[in-house]
Amino acid sequence: MIRIGMIDLWLDNWHTNHYPNYIRLAAEKFGFDADVTDVWAEKDAPEGLTTAAWCDKYHTRPAKSQQELLSRVDAVMVMCADDCLPHEALAQEALASGIPLYCDKTFAPDLDSAIRMFERANSFNTPIFTCSAHRYCMELLDFVRRHDRKAAWCVTSGPGDLVNYSVHQFELIECLMGTGAKTCRAGASEGLLQIVYDYGEGRFSSFTQGPGLEFIMKASADGVSSEVVEVVEYYMNFMFGLLRFFENKIPPVEQADTLEIMAMQQAARQARKAPGEVIAVPKYPILKPLG
Repeated sequence: MIRIGMIDLWLDNWHTNHYPNYIRLAAEKFGFDADVTDVWAEKDAPEGLTTAAWCDKYHTRPAKSQQELLSRVDAVMVMCADDCLPHEALAQEALASGIPLYCDKTFAPDLDSAIRMFERANSFNTPIFTCSAHRYCMELLDFVRRHDRKAAWCVTSGPGDLVNYSVHQFELIECLMGTGAKTCRAGASEGLLQIVYDYGEGRFSSFTQGPGLEFIMKASADGVSSEVVEVVEYYMNFMFGLLRFFENKIPPVEQADTLEIMAMQQAARQARKAPGEVIAVPKYPILKPLG
């Protein structure tokens, strides 16, 4: 059996409360011999279940240290999905473990942190990937399959904040457009942010975020006609990809894809402060695992 461990600041949050059962359902559905067996949390939840109570409820074992957890599992997930600031610190030992590591969204607070995390994983030959589950939307995967991931343009909208929730839209954009965003420009009004990314050769994507907006995506493969890409049916697809990664140790998302997303998000933060100005999307190195 593939024994999966979870690392978090504290348990009893949405992702840790749902992922163990999602993983168990997916393992049964797709025929994987895998389960979430062990967890380590830095502290008890400020409000909610203690670590011990959470483990009783979700049928897992608490570890006394990250080292103990990593010695007992075959794969590990660094969670803390609502706050990416602690990710680099939380992941240090897992990055050096050599066992498959999934890091929940958003991977890191900035591009430099993301590069450091990948470089540490690569130096210890630790298979690693990160993504939003939205990357596994059924219709998105279908568009990519039919058009070889070569969208001429795409437009997205969604709720939440730029710091954390924007990763869902950036995953959709990057999955369709690939890497190579060169510049961006922001337009902003009260409570609404719109950013247009230029890839050159007439290719572009747009990102709109504001309160109450639903996840919506349109894309064009030829630059003329367009398709609605529904942002639905993704969790079981994602769980299949996650379990297959834990089994074969081949990351399903390239490190360059994630670094592109981090660079786009970082440029967006800068563009928001200077509406109308053209902002260069930061460049990043092409990293390669040792294996």
